[in-house]
Amino acid sequence: MATLIDNIHRRAHRVHARFHPHHGHRHAARDSYMTLTIRNLPLGTTENDVYEHIRRQRPDSDPVVNPLTKETNQRTLCAVVTIRQETEERCKALRDRLNLTRIYPKHPAGDVRDSAIMVSDEFLGVTTIAEHDEPQFDMYFVHGLGGHAFKSWCTDKGAPHMWPRDFLPHDIKARPLNPMKWEGRKLAGRFATVGYRASAMFASAATATIDKISQNFLNHLRADRTEGSKRPMYFACHSLGGLVVCQALIHALSEDSHRLERYQDCRNTFFNGDECLVKGIFFFGTPFEGSRLARYASRIVKFLHGNDTLIDSLSIQSEDLNTIVARFDQLRNHPKTRIPIVIAYEMQPMFGLRFVTDPDSAMSSFDCQTVGIEGDHRTMVKMENNQDRSYKDVAEFIIRMIQRTLSGSGSIPPSPSAEAERKIFRELPFRQSSMRDESPPPYQGQNPGCPSRDSSGAATNGSSATRSSPDFEPVGLGISNPNPEENGHPGRSRSNISPIRLNDIMMPQNRANGGREDNREFALLSKFDVVFLLDDTGSMMEPVEATSSSTRDCETRERSKWDEMIDSLRYIVDIVTHYDRDGVDVHFFCNEDKDEFGIQDGQRVLDLLTNEVSPDEIGGGTFIAERLWTILTAYIDRFENYRRRMGERAPPPEKPKMLNLIVITDGAADDKDAVEEVIVDAARRLDELRALPNQVGIQFLQIGKDKAASRWLKKLDDDLNEKHKIRDMVDTRPWDKVEEVDKSLQERLTSILLGGIDRARDME
Repeated sequence: MATLIDNIHRRAHRVHARFHPHHGHRHAARDSYMTLTIRNLPLGTTENDVYEHIRRQRPDSDPVVNPLTKETNQRTLCAVVTIRQETEERCKALRDRLNLTRIYPKHPAGDVRDSAIMVSDEFLGVTTIAEHDEPQFDMYFVHGLGGHAFKSWCTDKGAPHMWPRDFLPHDIKARPLNPMKWEGRKLAGRFATVGYRASAMFASAATATIDKISQNFLNHLRADRTEGSKRPMYFACHSLGGLVVCQALIHALSEDSHRLERYQDCRNTFFNGDECLVKGIFFFGTPFEGSRLARYASRIVKFLHGNDTLIDSLSIQSEDLNTIVARFDQLRNHPKTRIPIVIAYEMQPMFGLRFVTDPDSAMSSFDCQTVGIEGDHRTMVKMENNQDRSYKDVAEFIIRMIQRTLSGSGSIPPSPSAEAERKIFRELPFRQSSMRDESPPPYQGQNPGCPSRDSSGAATNGSSATRSSPDFEPVGLGISNPNPEENGHPGRSRSNISPIRLNDIMMPQNRANGGREDNREFALLSKFDVVFLLDDTGSMMEPVEATSSSTRDCETRERSKWDEMIDSLRYIVDIVTHYDRDGVDVHFFCNEDKDEFGIQDGQRVLDLLTNEVSPDEIGGGTFIAERLWTILTAYIDRFENYRRRMGERAPPPEKPKMLNLIVITDGAADDKDAVEEVIVDAARRLDELRALPNQVGIQFLQIGKDKAASRWLKKLDDDLNEKHKIRDMVDTRPWDKVEEVDKSLQERLTSILLGGIDRARDME
């Protein structure tokens, strides 16, 4: 859109100059640059062959030849070359002189007699601009309305620097495929532009619509992808290019019967069996809600006899635009086509007056991660160097998107499932919460006046349910198994499970003071987002070892670790949902599709575990690292974005609450080394960001008494910070530690809930 406005102004100026030739003055001449594609180069051609060929045509051309890449047919090569001349006209003349000439390489690898080269500066179709050895993915850059496949992404001043070609491939190559193993295999990709005719100013495009452009886009992409290519795809789109990609994916990925038949060939390009190959999209200033500038542009385009229909489709409340956005949002959330997205918006208005995409429109279009970029709608994709702040932000988001979604191999953990990835980008990093100066009122258990439940599920008046002993009582023992043939598998229906009120387990001396418990320490939880990561692997079906606290009244049936975990949560969830006022998040090791966010009722957490989720009956090991990395990385990304924007005034960045991550597991992990690396990497990032000492706390709560698991968890607590010289952000506690049974339950709960975020508690 911005490029179109610029073009409109330039053409209007030329029209004005034609009728008023004496207005204005000539500026001092400076060198002009033009970047060309040279196709159909014979195999065996080198960069030096191309350089010498151009110099023979014009010795003063000073060409810069980029590394040659194979074209899709694998029989010819393509070069991207920048030439310099005194004027734009001389650049065009050299371009035309080079076209249809023949290059004779010094060391040909085939017949060159019919190899007339094709030279153009239009960059139509797909052009490879950089490629690593053995690429693992393809990344396509798609320009906007009135833009150019190459020029839209490069600087305007002096020799062109194009960050998708000159900076990003280098930075990606330096990063590991698996972010938890820096010495492992590195990322490698192929980077290409996609050019299409999308000018509203010329008669040849007067009938173009987003739908027609998207169909041509699909043809370009299908021609580029070799038969059977299964490499994952990523897209970076500017302005209208984002809508073109959305519409193209609607055609290619939708399961509508009329589209299935019409776009079957294109559909095969985007799928590997049932796996969608589109792994992520980065939108730069795409006007999903339309743009007020479209109304202004449409009037000028009509005056110049251009394609005002295309412009009108980008206006506010455009029906076509609303349809595209709604269908794409439905598509990207479909189980078969989960597509993570990031939306970037400009932080400066066009012409000092208008935003094409402002923060509000960027955040309201989709539930996803957003980032502000210095510059207006046009310059937001023109990074001058690799030290540019905006470039660093964008590159980091792109790299992490690729790392999160690109499948690993061998010892590299698989990427998060599509469902988990959707939740990473949509929910976790952008919970609507902020630091509050005031604390919630003291904990009063369940709502005043509402009946509570005792351990049997019977309703009480709330004051008569105090327990006679402060020690832990395994409240789950009296639950019958509705499916006894499952041999100890926890029952799937436990409507009599409900949270335990803190009033019922308060310290005896406080009970003597009129029933007022001293729970001021719990108020610290109000400063944190509380996130549970729960072990639902097969090992949680194993029986829990008998202890002094769990053998009481144990005649009904053998208790599992899953039962024990539910019991632990009965004592915890009502406290944390009271103090974390925007709700707690619950994640599972295996049942990622059951993850829930912003739960404000402790009863919902228990219902989730008793009615909807059960341990993995097949087993297959206990792997913690991937889920732990997903949660920590999403949060630290959000905190890092806040740190970058701390000095901004309008709009001021939202300050994230601190994170209290509580992992409840039996500790029988099969990826112990990877877990340690995840924690160390997160701690180092927090140290680099100069985060508060308790910005992130991790509490491991062990269920059961596996001695090897206890030793490993203790190692996480005691050894990691000294060994790696990092912050101490881990605490570990057994749920039923023999040495602590003499403490009041309130004291033990305080240690469990605050151990990861309060160093004094951690040192106990």
